[in-house]
Formats: sequence, structure tokens, C-alpha cells
Amino acid sequence: MAWNDLANNQTVSFTNLKNAVDNGVFIAKTTVPTGNEQVTKSDADTYVYANTVYAPFANKSSNQLVVKNNILPRCWCWIIDNTTEDWQTYTFTPCGGSPITNNINPLSFVRICSSVIPTVSSFFVTVDICGEGGDPYSALQCDEETDCYACAACLEPCGGSPD
Repeated sequence: MAWNDLANNQTVSFTNLKNAVDNGVFIAKTTVPTGNEQVTKSDADTYVYANTVYAPFANKSSNQLVVKNNILPRCWCWIIDNTTEDWQTYTFTPCGGSPITNNINPLSFVRICSSVIPTVSSFFVTVDICGEGGDPYSALQCDEETDCYACAACLEPCGGSPD
């Protein structure tokens, strides 16, 4: 069954999880097997970059089965720095949301939480992961319900004040 066809309260099979990876819902850590076996919290964390600080996922024991609404894509903290004297644009996907394009002021920066690497309009605008030296797969994460400005994991490593 396709990921999008699962009800929020249905348990997730390996085939469902692989379908979610194949359709860009999750990024795989390693090849996801297929089959009707149901996925535990430990399985999900082994095979995909899940948001491990999301309470419905975090509060499960490692051997408990997950239902669709227990598991969300991992949400990373990013800093976008405009080093030009011109307005620039950036596009990102808020965790649990749809893509958004915004402007960034000249000579300023913004902090965002996004489930994918943000894109920018100029190579003079840098995009860096907060806190872990540029590796998006080991970077600090925020709960998808948390605004980046309130997420301590985003504030401290990024430093400064956003525009």
C-alpha cells in the first residue's frame, strides 16, 4: 500500500516505508526492505531519517510498532546568509508543510527549520546546517511543532539575531 493511502492510525509496513522513501517523504539511511512486516520505532530509526524528537515517536519504546502519524521526516535547522547588497530569495519546506519561497534582506541572515536542504537564488547566499559542520544527516534537529526561533538546538549553534 502506498504511504499516502495509509490512514494516520494504521501501522506502517516495510513496503509502506519504502514507498514513502521512493516518493520523497523520508530520506533513507540505508536500503529499506519490502514486505508486510510492521515497522517498530527501532526499525524506523534504522532505515529513515525520522524526527526523533517528535513526541509521539520519542515516547515509544524501541520495540513498539509505529502508526503513520507517529513518524515524521527529520527536521533540520538551517542558517541562510545573504552576503550581497541585494534582496535574494530562498525556498524551503517547513517541517510537515509545503515549499515556501521568501525574500532575504541584503547583508542579513535567517534561521529556518526545513525537512530538505533549502535552495537559494544566488551563489552569494550560503546555506549551512546549524551546529554540525555542514552534515545535514547528523545535524541538530527541532520538533516539527517548534518554531526555529524558539528551538534551543537552532539558536545556540547558529548564533546571532535573525533579520
